[in-house]
Amino acid sequence: MERREALITGVVLAATSALIAMIVATGTGPSADLTGWFSPTVTAAAPGTVDRPDAPDVDDPDGSDTLDAFVDDAIAFVEATRGQQYLTDPVVVALDDDDFVERVDADLLEEFASSPHDVEMLNAVYRATGMIAADDDVDDVYRAFGAAGILGFYDPESDELVVRQVEELSLLTKSTIVHELTHAFDDQRFDLDRPEYEDRTDEIPWTFRAVAEGSASWVEGEWRDRLDPADRRSLSEQELDFADPSVLLNFELSFLLYELSPYEYGEPFVQHLVDRGGTAALDGVLTDPPATSEQVMEPPRFDAGEPALDLASPPADAEPLYEGSGGNALIAALFVGNGVFRPVEWGGDQMSVWVDGSRSCLRWDIRAETAAGLTDLRAGFEEWANRVGSASVTALDDVTIRVDRCA
Repeated sequence: MERREALITGVVLAATSALIAMIVATGTGPSADLTGWFSPTVTAAAPGTVDRPDAPDVDDPDGSDTLDAFVDDAIAFVEATRGQQYLTDPVVVALDDDDFVERVDADLLEEFASSPHDVEMLNAVYRATGMIAADDDVDDVYRAFGAAGILGFYDPESDELVVRQVEELSLLTKSTIVHELTHAFDDQRFDLDRPEYEDRTDEIPWTFRAVAEGSASWVEGEWRDRLDPADRRSLSEQELDFADPSVLLNFELSFLLYELSPYEYGEPFVQHLVDRGGTAALDGVLTDPPATSEQVMEPPRFDAGEPALDLASPPADAEPLYEGSGGNALIAALFVGNGVFRPVEWGGDQMSVWVDGSRSCLRWDIRAETAAGLTDLRAGFEEWANRVGSASVTALDDVTIRVDRCA
């Protein structure tokens, strides 16, 4: 369901700052720990080891005051930063507010209608993990998430960058355009529309999304760095003012954190790659994504090629809707979203999800790398179980736990 993820992109660009503002304003979760939790380890490259293309000098990145003029400037910037040219001119569609919202909603409805099994599977997984309420539907949740406010998105199925038409281009709109134009670049060069990933049960769909969002966020960050300090402050203020943070109170925090995770982890991962191997290293992972979310979250594990430990799928009590990995990124979002702040020593996992009448059920085996790591992992899931309810945590051996929950 890659269009769903593409449409959510525009929300997440503004939602990161809005989410943190909401937490600070309402006390929903410890904000200091939240930002610390999403801080992957990135090791700097040795000086002079990378031959990176020079981005164009931008004396006044905010100087283009029409959409067409800025798009031309942004295309040149993306090409210079990524070190290659677009294969064709990107298609930019500008819509007024009403038409833009209608397009977003129609595209989401079309996506859900075309993938009923995926909707059923996501409903079961998200309900069983507590990322949505037991009586919520994931399609309604995503449509509400989209209605929170999107400035623009790139649709890899139609090859279009769709933006809100505005009389005066704000810095926030320009920043969004740079981000989405990078998606257009990567789509032309590396193909972001990969239906072959839809049925995978490993973490490749998440890691590919993290790399794609990391690439766009990295280029956007390079553009932001060329703004003068006053414009950077203004851009930050526009992000905080863009949407009412209280809208985000309609969603479970763990859901928001999981949707944000490809952005939060993807950009530092891409920075790590570029620092070591230039944009060629980024090109490599767009072609062949990392194996696990842990490799993205902790880049030295990617450098070492550390795989997930093998586990069999746990037995389901009915025909499973999903069998596969949840991953380190999901565990981190569930923990932080429910006020659990413990280190996660993840070695591998497998879950089975099924429906029992009106309940969505989960059986999830998670393996730590050491017996000591299992202590924190089990304690963390026990805290999570106390918060979400209807869950049990048992040890299968000295490095593996099993989580059961129906909701």
